[in-house]
Order: sequence, then C-alpha cells, then structure tokens
Amino acid sequence: MPCHLHPETTRLSFNTSDGDKCKSTEDITLTRCEGFCDTYDGVRIRPVSGQSSSLQMDEIHDTECGCCFGTGEWVQQAVNCDKAGATTVELYKYTMCGCVACESIDTETLQSTPETESNAVPPLPPPMS
Repeated sequence: MPCHLHPETTRLSFNTSDGDKCKSTEDITLTRCEGFCDTYDGVRIRPVSGQSSSLQMDEIHDTECGCCFGTGEWVQQAVNCDKAGATTVELYKYTMCGCVACESIDTETLQSTPETESNAVPPLPPPMS
C-alpha cells in the first residue's frame, strides 16, 4: 500500500526509561505514516577508466530512494503512571504523509525535542520527482 496516514484507536501504554509503567486515561487515536514509496537502483553508466576518448561525462546513476514521511503537531495527553501518578506527556500526531526523497529528510530536525525547538514541526520535504 502506498504511503498514507494510518490512525489507530487504542489505550496508550508505555514504559519510561526508569521503568515506570504509564497508560492513557482513555482510548486515544494514535497516527503514523506507513506504506511504500518508489525505490530502485537502476542503470549505471561511466566512461572506461584509462581509455582515451572525446567523451566528456561523469558517472550516471539512475536511482530513486523514496521514504514515507509525515508532518503533524505535538499534542498533550493525560496519562496515569504507577510511580509518577497522574501526569501529562506530549505525543506527535501526524496529520499528513507523503513520499519524499530520502536524502531530503533533515534527521537533526526529526530528532529535535519540543523543549529545544518550541514545538517545531519538521516541514515536509519536497516531493519526489
């Protein structure tokens, strides 16, 4: 199935890094981007090394790497934890998904946190040609 937004209604449940078990207080809709994008490694052409030729060219490599990628927003969610009790966490809710060229995804932006980026949402890279 092509890259698309996939919603799933469930009771959120997760373990924190210190082993605390947390659950949402109600069923919530989680979203993710899933599916495939065009990816291939095709024709490669280059001049013969060491051969005298009037051919002026760099190596040609016909390749496409498509990644399913999305954008959205940070939203707050109430949870109850065994040790911490009632608290609030932030979830990233995807609102749009699409195929983009893998090399156009800024991994530093993807790894940013709400505290360091003022809830910044990574922009959707340009679509694949």
